[in-house]
Amino acid sequence: MAKRKQGWIAGLLGLALLVGGCSQAADNSAGGQAPADKPAAQTAETRTVKDAAGEVTIPANPQRIADVSGSTEELLALGIRPVLTANSQYESPMDLTPILQKELGKDVTVAGWFQNEVSVEAIAAANPDLILVGPAQEKIYEQLNKIAPTVRVPYGFNAFRERFDFVANTLGKKQQMDEWLKAYDDHAKQLHDQIVATTKEESFAVIEATQKGIRLYAKTGLADMIFSDLKLPKAAGIPEPDPWGGKETDLEGLSTLNPDHIVLLADSEHNVLEDTAIWNNMKAKKNGKVYRVTTKQSYNEAFFALGKKAMIEQVAADILQKNQK
Repeated sequence: MAKRKQGWIAGLLGLALLVGGCSQAADNSAGGQAPADKPAAQTAETRTVKDAAGEVTIPANPQRIADVSGSTEELLALGIRPVLTANSQYESPMDLTPILQKELGKDVTVAGWFQNEVSVEAIAAANPDLILVGPAQEKIYEQLNKIAPTVRVPYGFNAFRERFDFVANTLGKKQQMDEWLKAYDDHAKQLHDQIVATTKEESFAVIEATQKGIRLYAKTGLADMIFSDLKLPKAAGIPEPDPWGGKETDLEGLSTLNPDHIVLLADSEHNVLEDTAIWNNMKAKKNGKVYRVTTKQSYNEAFFALGKKAMIEQVAADILQKNQK
């Protein structure tokens, strides 16, 4: 009888151990402790990346990014909403650009304009777990790095694709960037085909006219959209650009340029170019093939992901409308 009782107790103990083991396995499969053979990279809380000055340890999955590098639109294109931005209007540094007003509303802190030093206090108050800074913020880097891990983005606003690539790789979002750029480039190709179906081999120029001077653009911003994205023919006589993508000229220098089409950057008609004999005698002006964009809009949109997407549509639509057969 005693032996039978001992066997019964041993059986109950064995059943308890079996049930307990199954319960632990269920906990693990439902999101509890990871199995021992799960790769370490998937459970790490931090990772090391390279920035403009060396290696930086950052959160593996940052939740509160403060961006003062000018990359906020690229973050949004990657599906990331920053808690703070410095992509403000260049003439009104505490106001978001129109596109970001629509995308972010009031759910973001504005720290100033990313091309100038921004508010360290505003960044600290936003409680970020990662900060992205650009070349203009080098003087306050040490202060920012005490608030949260800070990555120095080595590219300014006039290097869109390089900056986008750096930010995407830093955050492990290269696939999302590749998909976004492919969609953008495919659409640019469609617009190119529609435009050259009517303009053929006719040439284009991008000219900025202010009250103080004239610049001819060959690269960056709006010029990148015209010559690199839409791949429209560049007019003969456009000089090699400076690092900002353009070259200052005067009316005499402009007199040797006579493109079929002109994309004109001007905030108003009161500038050193319009109403001059040289301007009124240019082929594009006489034929009604001038496509106007304000300088303000260009600075706010032409160098950033969402702005480029909107502006290429606007300019292409204007070209197509004025060249209907």
